[in-house]
Amino acid sequence: MVFAARRLLLIEDDDSLRHVLSREVRRMGLEVVTHPRGDGVLELLQQADPDVVLLDLHLPGQPGIDTLVQLHGYDPTLPVVVFTGHGTVSLAVQAMQRGAFDFLTKPVALDVLEQTLRRALSHATLQRENQRLRTATAHAAAGAVVVPAESARSLELDRQVLRIGASDQSVLIHGESGSGKELVARRLHAASPRHRQPFVVVHCGAIPRQLVESELFGHVKGAFTGAEQKRTGLFEAADGGTLFLDEVGELPLELQPALLRAVQFGEIRPVGSDLVRHVDVRLLAATHRDLRRKVAEGSFREDLFYRLAVLELEVPPLRERAGDIAALANAFLAREAQRAGRELRLDDDALRRLGQHPWPGNVRELENAIVRLGVLVDGPTISGRDVDTFVFASQRRSSAGVLPTLSLPELEQIAIRAALQQQDGNKTKAAAVLGIALKTLYNKLSAMQEGPPETPPGT
Repeated sequence: MVFAARRLLLIEDDDSLRHVLSREVRRMGLEVVTHPRGDGVLELLQQADPDVVLLDLHLPGQPGIDTLVQLHGYDPTLPVVVFTGHGTVSLAVQAMQRGAFDFLTKPVALDVLEQTLRRALSHATLQRENQRLRTATAHAAAGAVVVPAESARSLELDRQVLRIGASDQSVLIHGESGSGKELVARRLHAASPRHRQPFVVVHCGAIPRQLVESELFGHVKGAFTGAEQKRTGLFEAADGGTLFLDEVGELPLELQPALLRAVQFGEIRPVGSDLVRHVDVRLLAATHRDLRRKVAEGSFREDLFYRLAVLELEVPPLRERAGDIAALANAFLAREAQRAGRELRLDDDALRRLGQHPWPGNVRELENAIVRLGVLVDGPTISGRDVDTFVFASQRRSSAGVLPTLSLPELEQIAIRAALQQQDGNKTKAAAVLGIALKTLYNKLSAMQEGPPETPPGT
């Protein structure tokens, strides 16, 4: 078989030719899905998920050139080989300019068709591998933890991220709090043609309601009390790149028409200005809420929802991808070991205990647990008993009201107090255990308001 497990979408209106080509291409080893018209292709793409397209340019309904543009817009990495019985140089040039991989004329020799399809598939494989490498490089540059997918759910999510990332369409990312929605958004950006341009994050729920419009679109001097100078909004800051609206369901209803216009037409108007500005931004949005229910309740605009949800991704909770827990834990621990400048590892019993936990706080909770272990465990090996003592026992105290949250700043304070207690208040030894400079420890103690600022010896 020449093309094992690869699928061709054949778009051809001639019944006889479509039948013959389908038979011959199947003999080459490709699966074949056929379609007789130019319209309705986008709906078919989501169902068929082809690896290559063979497109006749003369079709009933939507013209073949328009279909080519749609295909390329949906997935720029999807190779489209166009062919026609009325081939001209101008038509070939037009097709190549619109994103076609190659151009064939009817009748086409089967060996020529086979070689063209082989080259198209090889090209697509290379493009997607380059995207994968770019994603990893971008994460490494940003200091993000890159973890190879282990579970079936994560492997499928990876495949979708690579495909959707190459598009320029808006994406709505669903998932529970802490499941890694922002990480997925960053991977989409890194896999996109905009990867060298800005990636700007807007935490919609963290912006005061009265300042949301100014944060997004900017304002002119004197637009409101306190606007002492002109300010560029986050849409302009992301021009040419990607804007990520985290927890978009928290946006006030009265602001949503302006956001809709920005998404639909690329037009923004700074607060206090009469001038409209144009921006080129790809929108990614995330939410842990059911936006369809909010639409039904009237608290989220339906037209904005459909503009944001051109494509959708679901990030599964960690409990549904338990196969990733060990890889995530080891990756987080490797980062902590590098920060502390010492060796750290999880033994088999520790990994087993971590793998048995449901992690209601998802990846964020697991990351915080590993930070705690990396700070509080004395030796290089973290055992199952350590996990019970420093993670699950602390969580039980948290549920009883001793620890209100699992935020990283609070964990840091807990770790500092524990280290000082273990070392009988000796700050030099505590700093060594924590893997930080003595001066850093004094600064953190001062920030914690443990007492008046102290001056470490030798400074």
